[in-house]
Amino acid sequence: MRITVRVAAVQAEPSWLRLSDGVEQVVELIRAAATRGARLIAFPEAFLPGYPWWRWIDTNQWNVEYSTRCRENSMTRDGAEMRAIAEAAAAYGIHVILGFGERQDRRIYMSQAVIDDSGKLLSMRRKAGLNSVERKIFASGTPNLPAVHHTPIGKYGALSGQENQRPLLTRALRADEEQIHVAAWPGSPNGDAAGLDSSTTVSRMYALEVGAFVLAPTAVVGESAFDGMGGVHRMAGPTGRTRIYAADGSEVVSPLDEGEEGILYADLDMGAASAGDQRFDSDRSTRDSKGSVPARRGSRRLAAGWQSGPDRWALPMSLGADPGGIAAC
Repeated sequence: MRITVRVAAVQAEPSWLRLSDGVEQVVELIRAAATRGARLIAFPEAFLPGYPWWRWIDTNQWNVEYSTRCRENSMTRDGAEMRAIAEAAAAYGIHVILGFGERQDRRIYMSQAVIDDSGKLLSMRRKAGLNSVERKIFASGTPNLPAVHHTPIGKYGALSGQENQRPLLTRALRADEEQIHVAAWPGSPNGDAAGLDSSTTVSRMYALEVGAFVLAPTAVVGESAFDGMGGVHRMAGPTGRTRIYAADGSEVVSPLDEGEEGILYADLDMGAASAGDQRFDSDRSTRDSKGSVPARRGSRRLAAGWQSGPDRWALPMSLGADPGGIAAC
């Protein structure tokens, strides 16, 4: 059966270290995406309470203060904040994939929650493969294979940051015939040791390797991420590189401008009999100066390159096992 699914990928600046404001922001983005007909919305990595970019600044005073605030503004998996987000998913009938800091006792984890359109928590993974900077703040989760969720809108799964280039994890998703993949990223500033284009390159190669649509939400990192630090930081250059890719690695929709806040939309044909039959409408929405989401759009139809056959293990493994560096993911 052929169905068309509208998906949404967020490109926005988090409410840095303000959990209550951040939850309101997430609920509003869920509402905005659902209003535009989206059935699934994907958020960047550690969107609540924001990725710890301050760790790239060599000042112990800031690191101690901000690490404490990060812990205090992280969510618990069964707290009021998570319930509010799950209730929003149910109220607006939309699947939600959210990256957040999860607090348990004095530890915090980089977690990713998958919530269906009834508000049910389908899964929650704690990122295990942390880079050298992340380990200074977050605890490592127990290594476990990610799940592909079989839902009425298709088979989808999710990974965070460098997890998207780890063959053990990507093979598990490919073996379960994943159709939509969320590759969540925190941002792409020049401080990323793996290179400015690392997140977009990995996301595109994931689409080619697995043969799935890939939503790659990426946060915007502005001056407010460094409040109290005198505006001095190493994160020069534009951020926010949200993308949506087809199975052939092509971009389904023209991206938002770097640093621009908004939501990227695409209508995906989930039941095409062949690559030539596959079509998707594309749509983009940006925020105006008042922070609302106006009906600014431009549509086009594109043909996908190919869709993988039943033997997904025959697809090439394009990425190495060692991600290297201290990439900001």
